[in-house]
Amino acid sequence: MALKVQLAGTAFKYLNSLDKPTRARIRDKLEAIAKAPEDPRLSYPLSASTKRSTRIGPYRVLFEIDEETLFVAHIAPRGQVYRKA
Repeated sequence: MALKVQLAGTAFKYLNSLDKPTRARIRDKLEAIAKAPEDPRLSYPLSASTKRSTRIGPYRVLFEIDEETLFVAHIAPRGQVYRKA
């Protein structure tokens, strides 16, 4: 059973500001994570936080896993995303 993917407002805005191929890569990765949320090949936990992170080219996606929801908190380049976490 796949989790439902939900994006925060800022993550949604940033995703829509990216070019089409990058948006598709991020969406594909999020769908794969929704199917196997704890797979260490797809994401890793952040220390001292309940959030997890995944790498998609130069971008990082920070998200949390709830019982039925994959909540995407931030999408940004690597140098900026961890400042927001």
